[in-house]
Amino acid sequence: MSDELDSILARPMNRRGFVYAGALGAFLAAGGGRLAGAAEAAELREQLSGTLYYYNWADYVNPKTYGEYTKKTGVKVKKDFFASNEVLQAKLKAGARGYDLACPSGYMVTVLAAEKLLQPIDWSKLPTVKKNIDPRFRSLPYDRQNKWSVAKDWGTTGFMYRTDKIRERPTTWREFFSLMKKYSGKFTLLDSSPEVIGSIATMMGYSYNTESRSELNKVRDFLLDLKDHVHSLDSATYKQKIASGKAFGGLGWNGDGIYVETKSKGKYVVAKEGGEYWVDTYVIPKGAKNPDAAHAWIDFVYDPRIAALECSYTYYGSPVKRRQLQGKPAKSALTTPAVFPSLKLVKNLEANKVTPAGTRMRERIWTEFKAS
Repeated sequence: MSDELDSILARPMNRRGFVYAGALGAFLAAGGGRLAGAAEAAELREQLSGTLYYYNWADYVNPKTYGEYTKKTGVKVKKDFFASNEVLQAKLKAGARGYDLACPSGYMVTVLAAEKLLQPIDWSKLPTVKKNIDPRFRSLPYDRQNKWSVAKDWGTTGFMYRTDKIRERPTTWREFFSLMKKYSGKFTLLDSSPEVIGSIATMMGYSYNTESRSELNKVRDFLLDLKDHVHSLDSATYKQKIASGKAFGGLGWNGDGIYVETKSKGKYVVAKEGGEYWVDTYVIPKGAKNPDAAHAWIDFVYDPRIAALECSYTYYGSPVKRRQLQGKPAKSALTTPAVFPSLKLVKNLEANKVTPAGTRMRERIWTEFKAS
């Protein structure tokens, strides 16, 4: 990324002594995924026992990565999934304990840290991260001191549609939402208030992050009028619904849009009016029972080969230095604009920087919408 993109990422936003650290760094760096020596591997496996309890978005890890992590560390992974950042927040706030690793979006890091639901990242345990992370993904506004999080992925929010199911070729939010009424019951929405409300606000000419009561009331009215035309509210399986033809399209994230493009006759679009770019993160929730395994996971996936495997599966941009990914098994992802969008496109997007007060207004609208 360029220095100009660096300045874009730096806009304010509210949006994801350890004895084995040296051995793990040498293990990954020397092996590139291969064993770095039987003695070293045995020591690593002995020091990293037990289970990693991983709370994540569904389908957000290459299945191969789980097996490789367990093979290298001896740590098993037990998975649990959330449908939105707000579900993650609610579960941790309600007292859920035992998760070792979670993946909220950047704005939620600020919220979780303020609510004392996270424990600090120990960067002495992340030698591979320190070596390979693009500096532009450190000290981002939601975590200036790099105290609570490490970047996981980044991307955009837009919409996707099946080119063989509809005749139109929408390029704007207004065209997209008009199609939801024309093809009633055939388009999905994310089950997430920030993206849906923010996108409608953008369509209306407001900021993605508007906290104006009058503007949000207009968004509310539009959203309530749309309710009867929505196929489903779904953040987990909507891409499969669209790719299979059960739905004709939906509002969603770029990685899922590319999935639809590769599995069917589909297209992903970042709306001309603008919208959102986001950064997802790794965090360690308060009460984690195996934080060593969590640090080991974060360091493991920053190995360029593993990062490329992740990128080729999720189709989201990696925070690993791009030159490190060249020649790795990222297939066409590295040259796909929807995975690594252009500077011109990113400049037209906003990061989520809604305040807690604004979030409460939006959640009231969302609750009313879902109950209507």
